[in-house]
Amino acid sequence: MATAPIQPADPSEPAAYLEMPPERRAGAKVHAAMLSATIKKVAAEVPFQADVDDFRRVLTAGVK
Repeated sequence: MATAPIQPADPSEPAAYLEMPPERRAGAKVHAAMLSATIKKVAAEVPFQADVDDFRRVLTAGVK
């Protein structure tokens, strides 16, 4: 199985200093977008004075 050659990323991209194949970089971007969406949801649903149990409740509700 051949992989694409590692090319330098666009310097304006986050973590451009990391050398990785394009398909892996694309996967990392998708993963970061998913994490960002989860963080946004948790921030919107959890009260300002939330504790660990509040975060756990919101995250497990999203899984169901």
